[in-house]
Formats: sequence, C-alpha cells, structure tokens
Amino acid sequence: MTTTAPEQSAAPFPGTSLGQAQDSPATGRPGGNRRFLLVLALVVIATIVLMVLARDSTSAVPLAPDNPAPDGAQALATILTEQGVSVEQAWTTQQAIDAAGPGTTLLITATHRLDDAQLRALRETGADIVVTQFTFHPDLGALTEQVAPDPAGSPEPLAAECADPHAQAAETISRSTGAVRALGADVELCFPTTEDAGALATWQEDGRRWAALADAELLSNEHLADHGNAALALRLLGGQPDLVWYLPSIGDQFGSGAGDEDPSTVDLIPPTAALVGLQLLVLIAVVILWASRRLGRVVTEPMPVVVRSAETVLGRGRLYRRARDYGHAAAGLRAGTAARVAGRLGLPHSTSAEELVAAISRATGRDEPSLHALLYGPGPSSDAQLLALTRELDALESEVHRS
Repeated sequence: MTTTAPEQSAAPFPGTSLGQAQDSPATGRPGGNRRFLLVLALVVIATIVLMVLARDSTSAVPLAPDNPAPDGAQALATILTEQGVSVEQAWTTQQAIDAAGPGTTLLITATHRLDDAQLRALRETGADIVVTQFTFHPDLGALTEQVAPDPAGSPEPLAAECADPHAQAAETISRSTGAVRALGADVELCFPTTEDAGALATWQEDGRRWAALADAELLSNEHLADHGNAALALRLLGGQPDLVWYLPSIGDQFGSGAGDEDPSTVDLIPPTAALVGLQLLVLIAVVILWASRRLGRVVTEPMPVVVRSAETVLGRGRLYRRARDYGHAAAGLRAGTAARVAGRLGLPHSTSAEELVAAISRATGRDEPSLHALLYGPGPSSDAQLLALTRELDALESEVHRS
C-alpha cells in the first residue's frame, strides 16, 4: 500500500530571502497604521495628563475629610468649611499637637491605635476635644477619666433626653454603635441606650469643652443626612474657628521621629490611580505593538521545484541512518503499521494500545505479550535490529491483511 505525501518545496524562490519577503510592499507595515497608532498613543497620553491635572485631592481613608465615598466624611468637612471653620487634617500625633491649641477643636478618632503617651500629649494641647470611634479602647484614662466605653448601643433612632444644647438642637440621631458611660459627676449623657449609658457624653474639664460620641459613622457621608446627625456633628465640631481632624495611623510612632511623615501611604492613594495605571498599561501595549516588527498577510508563490513523496521518504530515511537514530525510525515504522492494521480491523484512531493488541491477537492468533513487545517495545540499537523489526512488522501486517 503506497501513500502519497503533499508535494513540498525544496528551496526558496530564487533571488529572494526571508528578510526580503518581510519587507516587500505586500507584507510591509502601512504608513497609515503608523500614523493611526501614533495619534492613539498621543490621545491616551493627553487624557492621562488631563486626568492627573484635573483630579481632586481625595483619599480612601474611612472618615477622612477628603474622602467622598460613603464611609468618608467629605460632606461634613465641606459644610464646616462653608460655615467659616478651617479644617486641617492630621495623620500623626505630632501633626495634631502642632496644629491644635487653645481656641481650636481637636477631633480624635480610632483611639485604639494610640498608646497612653500619645493620648496624654493630645490632652495637653489645650484644645476643645471631641473623641469618637473608641469602642475598641477599653481604657481612656490617659486621655480622660470622666467617661468609659460601653457596648450597649442601639440600632434604632435615639432621642436626646438631656439638657445639652447640641443634643437638643439635633433632637434625634439615627442609631448608635456602642455607647459611652459616665464616670464623673458633671458628665451629661445624651441619647440614652441604657439607664447608665448613652450615645453622647459632654462635660467641662480644665476649662475646655469635651464630648465623646460613641458612633463615628454618624459623621460619615452615608449617615450624615439621617435624622439629626448633621445638626449634632456641625455643632460639636464647629464650636471653634479652627478644627484639627486627627485620623491616627497604624504606623504612627510618636516620639521616635517615625511619625513625622504620613505612614498610611497605601490609604492615601487617590481613587483615580487605578484608572490611570490601567491607561498606562494600555499605552505601553499600544507602543509595543506600534514599534514591534510584524509580519504582513500570507502571500502565495509558485513552487519552483517539485519533490516527489518517495524522494522525501528516502531523504528522511538517509537522515535517520546518518544520525544512527534507530529509535525515531522504529517509532515511525511501528506507528505506520499500527495505523494501517487498525484501519484494516475497523478500529478508530482513539483505540488504546491494549485494545489494538487484543484485536490483532484475535485476528492473527498471536499471543498478546509478543504483539505488545513488537509494536510498543524498546527501540533497536543497530541496523540489523532495525531491519529485523521491519521484517517482523511487515509479516504482522500481511497476516492481518489475510485474515
């Protein structure tokens, strides 16, 4: 049985080379594509520059006065600024101490991130103090001994039920996560959640006004407009012309010099940074595509020399013999025999080696181990062994054809 392979070209077309084929007018890169990609790259660069120049200075830190997200407090800070209150943001204890003083209001959040030395330093600033987000700080003694955190909050709206003018102006607040408990006799508890705890505590200490608001989320953009949250927040934080908004950072090491810089670098990355980064990646990809060398469309050409399939087979055989590659030669012979025998027996191409050996055994009467060794055994290591294998395969194929 003779098979005919597709005719092949033995040599490239005379007078041409691979490099010439790539640079030919048929396969070259059109100048129009270059101009289009260059214009596209310039547009992307211009867009990125405009976005960087036009973007607002915002952050993604929860309760930050420059955070426009639901968990931020940009709305409250904007209203305070419009009412004439100067809002200064502080990220470290040292920044808060430098900015706060008599005649200012100091808002302290996340007290659980501060040690006793930091709390005492904040207490000694002489500013009116509003402390919030202290639920996870069991002991506020270094800051004040007048109040203590209490877990008894309320998911329901709370009425003022006290004489404090700020609470009276608000009338109700939307809820309270946690509460504050009074330890001093002069502490006024408002918005009670239990008999001895409330959402807000106010008192006078060292000639200054103090306030402890249990739920910091009442100041957030998401909840500021609920019930009287806005009225309470504006009155608590707008009592002085200057407000220092202190958001403690995890990396703030007061007194060691490490807190002089903003430690929360990741949190300060603006929301537009991800979009700008994505556009930069697109720009890089466009530049790579524009500058890289590309092949054009496939071009057909007449075959200058026709090589017969028999010559191809003989040439490959000579290469195997010259390289003494008996293994590849034997594998090709075995694969061809197996394919022809399987077709003769009506077996599909997906037939496994075991199924093929069993079928040949039934057709020829030979035992399966010898058939498996003949078709799938180790390769020959000499010309004599390869010739013997060829004869055995030819004999096997003739037996199957006779069956």
